[in-house]
Parts: sequence; C-alpha cells; structure tokens
Amino acid sequence: MTSTSGSSLNELRSVKAFIFDLDGTLIDSVEAHIKSWIAALSYVGIRNVNENDLRPLIGLSGKDIMIKLFGPNIMSKFPRIRWLKDRAFLKELGEGRITLYPGVTKLLQLLKRLGYRVAIASSTPNHMLMHILDFLGIMQYIDVFTCGDEVVRGKPHPEIFIKTVNKLHLKPEDVVIVGDTVYDVKPANEINSISILVNNPNQDVNPKPRYYFRWIHELVNFLRNEFL
Repeated sequence: MTSTSGSSLNELRSVKAFIFDLDGTLIDSVEAHIKSWIAALSYVGIRNVNENDLRPLIGLSGKDIMIKLFGPNIMSKFPRIRWLKDRAFLKELGEGRITLYPGVTKLLQLLKRLGYRVAIASSTPNHMLMHILDFLGIMQYIDVFTCGDEVVRGKPHPEIFIKTVNKLHLKPEDVVIVGDTVYDVKPANEINSISILVNNPNQDVNPKPRYYFRWIHELVNFLRNEFL
C-alpha cells in the first residue's frame, strides 16, 4: 500500500462504506468491453476503430465513449449500437471470458465482516449490472448500486458517486471510493471522499489517489493486517 498524500490510517478507520467501480476494479472485463464495442460498431458498418482507440475510454459511459470517438451525430445510431454491444458483452460473460479479479470475493466478505456497507457505482446500465453481479456471485455483498442510466452526467463527473453516497445516507467524507482509472479518482477527490486506486500497475492517473494498491487483492491483505 502507498499513501500518495501523507494520509494516516485513522481516516480509513473512521469510514462507514466502500464504493467500488465495477469494470477493471472488481471484474476483469476491459478486454471484453473493447471486443464488444468493436463487434457492435462493425455490425453497423463502422470498422475504423481499434482497441487503442477504445482502451483509454473504458470507464466512461457508452454515450460518452461514442461521442468522443465520432462526435454527437453518432447518437442517432447509438440505441442500436448499445443493444448490439450489450449482446456481445453478455456472450463474453456467458463464455467465461469475464471474471472477478483474484481476491474480490474475499475482499467483499471481509468488508461485510468488518461492518462496512458496500456499494457499486458503475457506468454499466442497470439491466446489465444486475445480471453481471448475479452471474459472478457477488450480488449478496452489495447494499447499494448506482448505474450509468441513473445519472445525467457520467464519470468523471461526480454525479454517480454523489447519488450513491446519498443512497447510503452518508456524507462523502464517510466513504472510500475504489477504482482503476482517473474516472474514479478525480470525482472521489472532488467530493472529498477517500480515493483508492487499484489494478493500475503504472499509476498513470492525475490527480493522484489518496491510496494506491497495485492489485486489488493487496487491499484484502492490508485490511486484514490492519483491522483484524
């Protein structure tokens, strides 16, 4: 564990909930998202997009990804593209190419054992999120979730995290926000929550998180050593 701001452990001891991003944080799904977007775009005749175009955008809402790639005129085709992309992604899930990161189930179990509430704030649409959590066997650990289709402004705007904090009936400073990209760290810092960056070996985010763990399983070991 690295504290990037000189923060002490006391602030972690005082929090009441952990809010997690989903893709790239709890589940190893970035490659599946990229493959699914490319397949959906190809189906509607758009074949000039590759994984290097999409990779830095994963974590944004689907609408924002499309607008960044093609501009606002793509919105006339977006419902069809979204439907095709979701079908392709569910196929990846069903065929076992989307999995939990090592240590995730242990982490969620430990947080519940320690008395924390657990939430998810994900750009994934509601109908997809429910299916993913159930399929991967972690639905029972989640107290609250907020999906991309519940907010007007997607990440990195903090709306999705503010909405999740409100659902928890807490204040932003009472929660930890865990994610793998700047799209999670930036809004967490803006609302004065405790930001933790995981699954990002290069630490390639600016602004910096409050804490950094190279992989999410390291957070399990840290919490077990410090709080049990």
